[in-house]
Amino acid sequence: MKKFLISLIVLFSVILAGLIVVFVLVVNGTITKETFGIGAAEPAALVVEHTEEQNAESPQPTEETPAKGIVVIDPGHGKSSSAMSEAEKTEEGWIYSSAKGAWGEWRHWKSGTAWQDCEGSGCCARGDCWYPIVNGDRDIEPEINLRNAEFAKAYLEELGYEVRMTREGNENPSMTKRLTYCYKDGDTTSEADADVFVCIHSNAGGGRGSAYMSLSGTYDRRDGDDLDYVSKSNALGSMINDSITKKTSMPAWAGGAYGGLPEAILFCKSPIPIAYLEIGFFDNQSDLNILETESEAIGKAIAEGIDEYFGAYGQN
Repeated sequence: MKKFLISLIVLFSVILAGLIVVFVLVVNGTITKETFGIGAAEPAALVVEHTEEQNAESPQPTEETPAKGIVVIDPGHGKSSSAMSEAEKTEEGWIYSSAKGAWGEWRHWKSGTAWQDCEGSGCCARGDCWYPIVNGDRDIEPEINLRNAEFAKAYLEELGYEVRMTREGNENPSMTKRLTYCYKDGDTTSEADADVFVCIHSNAGGGRGSAYMSLSGTYDRRDGDDLDYVSKSNALGSMINDSITKKTSMPAWAGGAYGGLPEAILFCKSPIPIAYLEIGFFDNQSDLNILETESEAIGKAIAEGIDEYFGAYGQN
């Protein structure tokens, strides 16, 4: 009998000790409902809610909350003209001039007009009014430009901008067709609704670093030599290029800006402020390495430079 009582006391002691251990583990959170399979689905629901909160951090334009601005991104160049059929050239906005015996486009509008080509007269006629399509042919540059543009687009959209790309593949639109993206649904009979046009290129021919092409001269635009257009365009180019040279390994070239090209098609025909960027020299190995390894950083810097411009000037 004495042995039985001792065994019973030992058993109850063990059970009591076990209960005390469990109680302590519950109190400190080591054991929860999920330990026993109760409410196991709740963490998944929390993950979904957290994901929705993360998505909400990127502003999504709506009718009530419109985009911060409309940005046209133009990745320069594209498919080689020698690889384009006549049908492709026509579709991409290039025209055939029997007088020139070649495919290309006119550099200027008739003075004081918009969407009326000069056809070699009725403009300031600085240099040759005709721009041959072969002047746009490049080797590796089109891919570099597109990659930088795609990263810029992604970061701009995260910041709440609407972005229109003038090309998204290997097509090669004329400069005039690229400018149709400044208009809602490409309707050039209406007023342009985009705020800025950002042309992304890479340079060649000896040199190193990034610069923007500054506007300096007289432009055959409908608004003529509009000083507001010139000053805003140069501010846009400067802010973007400064962002690139400060936030990537790409140095500045020519002090970050060069000018003297008032005959540039995009400058003469653009209805909105424009930045024309020459990001690095793709024929310089040091610059090419940066272009290949820091493309995302370059794209982000472009987006942040544009955002800085909107902070200073707002929408048109």
